Amino acid sequence: MRVRRILSGLFIASYLCWLSWGIGAHVMKVGLSGNTLGYYVVWDMFCGWQAYDNRIHILAEGISGQFYEVRAPWGEFTPFGNVARVHYDVTNQLIPKQIHHVLKNSSHEPIDRVYVVQEIWPKQYNIPQELWARYSEEPMDKMSYFNLRAICSDRGNLLNSYPDWYAAQTLKAVADNPRLQMTANKATPFYDTFIKPNRGQETRTSEFVSTSSGQLSTN
Repeated sequence: MRVRRILSGLFIASYLCWLSWGIGAHVMKVGLSGNTLGYYVVWDMFCGWQAYDNRIHILAEGISGQFYEVRAPWGEFTPFGNVARVHYDVTNQLIPKQIHHVLKNSSHEPIDRVYVVQEIWPKQYNIPQELWARYSEEPMDKMSYFNLRAICSDRGNLLNSYPDWYAAQTLKAVADNPRLQMTANKATPFYDTFIKPNRGQETRTSEFVSTSSGQLSTN
């Protein structure tokens, strides 16, 4: 019994020390990235969750002007649930390989270019119709937003890249707001807290700029 109490006390003390270190690291902004162990003391571990669902559509335009959906004719790999793996690549890191692999192993006319389109909609519309009718008095009027992410060659080489839907909305908000435009034009591309003599010894804080339908057949 005495050994159990000692082990329990050591465990509690170790956990409190580890938790204190994690809180201190977050307060001081030290070691937050590239540290797997730090994940266990992060209290906002679900901060990456978004209110919108995302799907990737890959459309190939042939030299005749006809469009084809670039989808593996041998079937999609769905590691979790019924969503294909390609939709988890929200940063488009593996999309070029997907385009090249599918077009290389399928029969089609010569492809001029390939468009990568992002479809996004509120996750609240993912629930079944009967649950929506039970808890909501409004009709289930799902609306998707489509945003062009990239234009590629038939080998997957990137020709043009565009911001995702979230970044595009931010840029539009700045473009439609003269006050934000003026602030962005005066800002610097990093946090600036130095005293500006020409501003009456004001301290400038937190000013920054954010820059930012055919079918394929297997050979």
